[in-house]
Amino acid sequence: MVKSEVAIIGLGITSKLTALALATDVRRVTIFGEENPKIYKSNLVTFFSLNSINFLKDLGFEDLVIQSTPINQISCSKLEKFQHENKFQINFKRKSKENGMGRVVINKNLNDVLDTQIKKNKNIFISHEVKVQNYEDNGHNKILILDNETKKSINLLIIADKKSHLINKNFKNNIIKKELKQTSIVMDVNVETNNHAYQFFTKKGALALLPITKNFASIIWSLENDSSELNYNIENMSKDINKTFKNITNFIEITNLQKYKLNFEFAKKITSNSIILIGDAAHSLHPIAGQGLNLSIKDILELKNKIEHFKYLGYPLGSSIILEEYENTRQSDNTIYTFATNYLDEVLKSRNHLVNTISNLGILTIEKNNLLKNMIIKSAIGQ
Repeated sequence: MVKSEVAIIGLGITSKLTALALATDVRRVTIFGEENPKIYKSNLVTFFSLNSINFLKDLGFEDLVIQSTPINQISCSKLEKFQHENKFQINFKRKSKENGMGRVVINKNLNDVLDTQIKKNKNIFISHEVKVQNYEDNGHNKILILDNETKKSINLLIIADKKSHLINKNFKNNIIKKELKQTSIVMDVNVETNNHAYQFFTKKGALALLPITKNFASIIWSLENDSSELNYNIENMSKDINKTFKNITNFIEITNLQKYKLNFEFAKKITSNSIILIGDAAHSLHPIAGQGLNLSIKDILELKNKIEHFKYLGYPLGSSIILEEYENTRQSDNTIYTFATNYLDEVLKSRNHLVNTISNLGILTIEKNNLLKNMIIKSAIGQ
């Protein structure tokens, strides 16, 4: 049986998830990329919406999911407002106890599970040594030209690495970039979490506490690059964090602290000549709403659905109609989330009195309107 061929450029979490979702006995996937050793030392975490949790379970990652605790409540407030009134401006709750509004998973743990699953999958091959030099599509034949002077015939090319030189060659003037001038401090902390997540909006950036287990959490503080807090050691940061969260949690012990530069990139078009941009190659957004990888999973699910649907109708993998339908379905959602999160960050840390007043009124309106709150919750959890 002749297998259709999918090639993926990039060896990150999104690439591996895509490969596992698309590989079948009649579809082989080759990933081209070098493993980034930093991921095995990183303390980054990901909030997975219910939609994404179901996706992980379908891939056989249920054990990974149940290692984390469900988030049943999220409380949010501007920090100054909370300190003045001693209450949160808005609270989101969900009655479901099984997964709540989602779960937080440690990225390196997810990556380890992905590696194990890929090694078991006979339809996925990873090329560490050989790199892609060029790509040719003459309408009938789609060819990858490799740096060892060989050629590989494929049906579909997926680019998940935003640094790939093939993006500039095939998507000219397509990428919108913005310098956020922000750095995230990510902290591993020991604290009793009670299935409760918190987010403060400070004038220097968003500060979130995300439960991972009953006694372990991640704190993420996205700060302006000129913030003095970026130079704090663990002792000084501990004083600041415990002062902020006093009367909310018990003592917070910081065990690890790492920094990550933030960036904003958005692809105006995500398909071209049997090429699909996915993950960071399609959208790199501010972490304030925790939707980065969730957007990528929505992309993966939609791509898989479109491939299977049009295969049933007799269209070959890589057909232009598959790419067109996929882009039409996904790009509006990606656009809204990518730009809305960036705008939300700017509004909530604004020092302008008028902007502050308007945003406070907006938050109050949401808190008092259950229908609106439920709509936001459904959107956040991927329903």
